[in-house]
Amino acid sequence: MHLQSFLPGLICIVIAMIMMFRLMHFAKFYAPSYFFWIGVIFIITGVISLFYPLAFLFILNRFIAILVVIGGIIISAISLLYPVKIRHSQTNNQKIDNLLPDFAFNELHEVNINASSEKIKQILQVTGVKDIPIARLLMKIRGIADEDVDLSDRASNNLIASDTISTPDFNFFVVAPDEWITVMILKSVIIINNANQPAPPEISTLEQFTSFNKPGYIKVVVNFRFISINENKTILTTETRNNGITHKDNRIFGYYWRIIYPGSAIIRRVWLDTIKKKSQ
Repeated sequence: MHLQSFLPGLICIVIAMIMMFRLMHFAKFYAPSYFFWIGVIFIITGVISLFYPLAFLFILNRFIAILVVIGGIIISAISLLYPVKIRHSQTNNQKIDNLLPDFAFNELHEVNINASSEKIKQILQVTGVKDIPIARLLMKIRGIADEDVDLSDRASNNLIASDTISTPDFNFFVVAPDEWITVMILKSVIIINNANQPAPPEISTLEQFTSFNKPGYIKVVVNFRFISINENKTILTTETRNNGITHKDNRIFGYYWRIIYPGSAIIRRVWLDTIKKKSQ
């Protein structure tokens, strides 16, 4: 075949790489998740080529298509089964460092906003998932959002107390003037939602969260920090940390996390961008 026959394939590869680097703006590179989805793309491409070989993608026949499918399965399987490593917090000046200093999974996002921290707090209190169509869609895909209830994971079920701030999706503990934090407990088998396992408890105090140690569950902490640069400029950050009660819990939850990570990161990034847009 002439080289020009492969030009569409080369263009597709370049476009895919550009899209991946663009995705990194929303979801920082996390190898197990990225490679899992690369494997899924290989599988889909290979399956299509079993019926109609995509020659422009260098899949010239069904034998190559089978190799592509097998390669995709191997890549995705290795990504899901890759050992989970526990990391220790690199900071010690936040409440999140006390609640979950060691964690298996996390994501951190930040945005610079030309507004005071007080104004940003006011916007955050009234900005929910329903205000962000793409975030709402992604929550539905994750199978967590409900048409009648605004919630993110189980955090909105936490009981309101005198030291909390309520938002459409979360109840935050005001642990410092510059930090709001919410906590939740999830089933480690969330990916299959084992009905035989009791539902996670509702959390009413941080002490209750800290003392919880029943196997089969994952501890999750999400915070927002409002770092004032001056009266009209603030750095808004949000970090999510997840850690299982046991190593087995982390391994099982890891399957779920590595699948949903890009969507989860996009939700948080779009959330920050929406708050920024409304605050300025």
